[in-house]
Amino acid sequence: MAVTSGLDLLVRTFGPFLIPATVFALGAVGYLFLWLLTRNRRQTYRAEDEKRW
Repeated sequence: MAVTSGLDLLVRTFGPFLIPATVFALGAVGYLFLWLLTRNRRQTYRAEDEKRW
C-alpha cells in the first residue's frame, strides 16, 4: 500500500522527532483549551459583577 509505505518512510526519517513533536502539539492544544476555558469564566464573572451594580 502507498499509504503504509509513505507512513513508514516518515517514521524512518523523522522517528526520533515525532515523539517530542507530538507531546508538544498535545501540550499546546491542552494549554489553548485551558486558556479559552479561563477566558470564558472571566467573562462570566465580569458579567455577574456588572449585574450586581
